[in-house]
Amino acid sequence: MNRILYIISIALLLFTAACEDENTPEDWSENLIDLDVTFTDVSDEIGIANSYEFANNTPGLSYIEWDFGNGTTVREDSGVIIYTVDGTYQPKVTAVYGNRINEETFEEITVTAGELIIATDVSAEGVAGEENLRQLKVNADASTEFTDSRWDFGDGQWVNTSTTDTTVRYLDAGTYTVKFEATVQGALLSAETNVTIEQGDIQKQSVVFNNFDEEAAYAGAWGEANGDTKLLNEFNPGTNPYTFDGSNVLAMGKTGGWWTEGSYGIPQGSLNFSDEYSEVALRVYLEGSTVNIGGTDYNFDMPEDQRTLKIGLTTIDYWEGRVEVEKTITATDEWVDLSFDFSDSDFSHGNIDASDIRYLWVMFSHGNGTHGVIYIDDIVLKKDYPGIRQP
Repeated sequence: MNRILYIISIALLLFTAACEDENTPEDWSENLIDLDVTFTDVSDEIGIANSYEFANNTPGLSYIEWDFGNGTTVREDSGVIIYTVDGTYQPKVTAVYGNRINEETFEEITVTAGELIIATDVSAEGVAGEENLRQLKVNADASTEFTDSRWDFGDGQWVNTSTTDTTVRYLDAGTYTVKFEATVQGALLSAETNVTIEQGDIQKQSVVFNNFDEEAAYAGAWGEANGDTKLLNEFNPGTNPYTFDGSNVLAMGKTGGWWTEGSYGIPQGSLNFSDEYSEVALRVYLEGSTVNIGGTDYNFDMPEDQRTLKIGLTTIDYWEGRVEVEKTITATDEWVDLSFDFSDSDFSHGNIDASDIRYLWVMFSHGNGTHGVIYIDDIVLKKDYPGIRQP
């Protein structure tokens, strides 16, 4: 019995030794190797200061992780890291070869990030529409290629753009954290700076396009499509009963047909609705009763769904190809503020050039055979400042 137990013990020992010889090296150091890895300053090649390229040329690794010492780690063989915050960092790499972990630590690097984003005040004090402008520029070589880039202006507005030079307008006082995020040769770049605005609540966000009481911002002329579109001080000076709050207004009387309309021509220039202006605003007053203007009775009998006003923009003085935005007016006998937003309108058809709008049309009512009078007060253009887009 003892002999049988002895034979079994010897067999188990030999089997265990065989398994160890097959799976485990006698010398564990066989799986510790000299990693062929590099961590190189490539700021000049990338075009941005504090850019480092990391690369692995070690064959046979089953796992690699780079730790750049700034809280960022990646599990990639190679790439680029850009440091954007001042400090001293100890980059290292960890790799697995066989069944052992290999590590290599590089020399510490000291980073002085400086101003990666430069914010320049380009405001012109006292000039209409030029307050609180800041030019933002990434301090990089012109040859640097950015992809998936985005500006966050810190005031709730941002823009996706490939440009690293943009201008933004701040409407309120305060300190804003501006961020520029992009990809540079595979590296994620997130740089930021602070912009301080001293004077807020600026009021010059728009320009009076046509002031019916004084000289208009653009010295043009109204062209009448029908005889029932009049400036009241021209139509009945001295006895005009339709003056509101001391203001002269444009009267449009709907006497039939599909609409009453007038166009305003700008002979000495044009309006840019491509990247300057975005909206046309005005105040309107819809008479709720019968009125007589110049011997013509305008009997108010307009169904509510036909009390409409359109603004049209054209490059040529012709209705075809007009870009139009329409609003319905439900209230009567009171002033109503309306804004016609052209920022999402398609200017690509016909003979329309969004950057060269020479005529603005005002069109009252679509109802065939209905009657009414509408008064229009000062027309205002709202600006769409370059560099600012709503999400």
